[in-house]
Amino acid sequence: MRAWFDNLQPRERWILIAGIVVTIGVVLWAGVLRPLRAQSASLQAAVESKQRLLLDLGRLGASAPARPPGTQSPDQTLVVVVDSTAQAHGLRITRSRPNGPSGVEVTLQAVPFDVLVAWLMTLHGTYAVDVESAQLSTARQQGLVNGQVSLHRL
Repeated sequence: MRAWFDNLQPRERWILIAGIVVTIGVVLWAGVLRPLRAQSASLQAAVESKQRLLLDLGRLGASAPARPPGTQSPDQTLVVVVDSTAQAHGLRITRSRPNGPSGVEVTLQAVPFDVLVAWLMTLHGTYAVDVESAQLSTARQQGLVNGQVSLHRL
């Protein structure tokens, strides 16, 4: 290979070197830089969407005063309130069990994080139910979480 390259005329060597440099540049751009830019744009759009959601939730929390404790319907237990609001938000609760007279522990599998936050805001704002503790982990799919949430009535 070296002997072949040395047998080329100087002008041919420069053309060959320039072609190799251009080829490396095109491969680098097409294989590395372009996908990185596309992923960066996608992530930026996701961040902007989450920031808008956060602002909307902040406005919702400030504009809708939380009900004082005891304003929910007396015939609805906390378990019923949690199950019905979860279904209304499209969440599938895999397990729920009462935790004392005013608490419930809920286990969720592969639920959208945004929907989970909206559901918890509804529970707090409408039914005076707060999160006592939450253990969440990411699911296999982006944007989904698994976890256990402990809720209690104020």
